[in-house]
Parts: sequence; C-alpha cells; structure tokens
Amino acid sequence: MVILTAATSASAGKGYEGRIYKNFSFKNVIQRTIIKAEELGYKAVVYDLNNLGIGEHYEIKDDYYLTNGYHQNEVKPGYKSRSLFKAEIVKKCMNDHNDLIVYLDGDAQLCGDLNEIETDDYDIGVTLRDKIELSYLWHKKYFDVAGYVNAGVIFFNNTPACNNFVEEWRRKTQSLGNDQMALNYLVCPSNYPEKYSVTEKNGVRIKFFPVSKFNYYSFNYRYFGNAKILHFKSSVRNFYPFDWRKRCYCFLFINFRSLLIGTLRKYVFSFLWKM
Repeated sequence: MVILTAATSASAGKGYEGRIYKNFSFKNVIQRTIIKAEELGYKAVVYDLNNLGIGEHYEIKDDYYLTNGYHQNEVKPGYKSRSLFKAEIVKKCMNDHNDLIVYLDGDAQLCGDLNEIETDDYDIGVTLRDKIELSYLWHKKYFDVAGYVNAGVIFFNNTPACNNFVEEWRRKTQSLGNDQMALNYLVCPSNYPEKYSVTEKNGVRIKFFPVSKFNYYSFNYRYFGNAKILHFKSSVRNFYPFDWRKRCYCFLFINFRSLLIGTLRKYVFSFLWKM
C-alpha cells in the first residue's frame, strides 16, 4: 500500500476565509503521516508542490495558486477551488507504484491501519459524507460542488478501470474547474448510497467508505474514536494537534452537546406536530 500526500507549503498561511491557525502545519501533519505509514509497513510518497520542504518536487504552473493557496476563478460565488492537480499526481504515483494508492490531502493525517480497504471488490474507493452533513446550510448551498463524497481521501486500486477513471477525472476537473465537483460527477449515483456499498458506473466499480472512519473531520459535531484518518480541513484546524485534551473535549462535550441538541429537536418537532 502506498500513502500519497502533497502540499504547497509547510505552513497553512491564510485561507480565503481569512483565518489563521497558528498550531497547524501541513509539514507537521505530513511528517506524522510518514511516521505512521512506515510504522504500519506502508510506503509514503510525498510531493512538494512548491516550498513544503520535504518530498519529491512536483511543479505546479499557477502563480496565483502558489501565492494564495487557492485558484483565482470561483466555481460558484464564494467557492474557490484549492486544487486542480489531484488527478495528475495520482496518475504519476500509479505509474511509479503498482500498488493500492491511498491519496490524502496535505491536511489529512494517517492515524491507524487501513488493512480493511485492501479488497479487490472495487476500483475506486471514496469517502461518503454523513447524512447529517447534507442538511447543513453550507452543503445545501454548494451541493453541486460538495456532493455526497469528500475528495480529501480517495483509494485507488491499480486496475485498468482505475487508470481510465483517473484520466477521466483529470479531464473533468479541468473542464469543471474543481476536483471535488468532478469526482462527485463521476462516482455518485442519483440517490445517497449506503456505506460500504459498491456500485458500477461507466465500467468502474466504486465503493463508498464512511467519512467517520476513513476521513474524519466532524470535530464540531461528534466523535466516535475509531477514525483511521483525521482530516483537519478548513475551519477545524484548531483541533490540530489532536492530543488527549482535544480527544476528551470531543468525547465529553461535543458528543453530549450533539445528543442534547438532537433530543431537543426531537421534542420540539413532536410538540409542533401535535399543535
């Protein structure tokens, strides 16, 4: 198994939302992923897209992106793409390594073994968003971009169908201007799929893995404690590093708050229904 990750710089810098997280570092996240991968017997491949300072250099020819960390054009008003190169680096890694490729965004950290995903019943493995996330206002606003799956963690079995898919993903990313929109266009059925289900689309077998275990980023909603990959994307970077204090906070406070809110909603809905 090959763990593939990449980043443009060591630090996060300032995103287009204007927030800075002093304790977060792409380089530190990636270094921890490398250590865990080697500990588990996996091969770690890192691409330095500009000035990360570790890994193999991979040239990105977009000065605006390299300066700002996102691309200039908006896919939708208020939504700018952060990467148009994922399919390209995945394709390069697949050409260099005839193995299962696990792609992680630079802000996603490997924390546990991934032996469960080493099966031959799929070509592409994607991480399925929790149903609760689909009800968020942000997700409803950008559903045609965000879709059912998150593009921060993807599994690629090195099959002919997988190779064809990566090339189509590359073309669709360029035409749509967003890697996640392109991924959802290519893999998602019309209805929300079941976790661990496998569907075939255009000759490609697609398996849907739960984000709660393989691409966990719902730090502000609930924490199960079984995540193999932690994804410190966007506004949850304040949870990095995810030390014992933050784990306790999520286990005790976040889970209790979610339970309380869910219970209140249930009773309020029941009360209004009876009126």
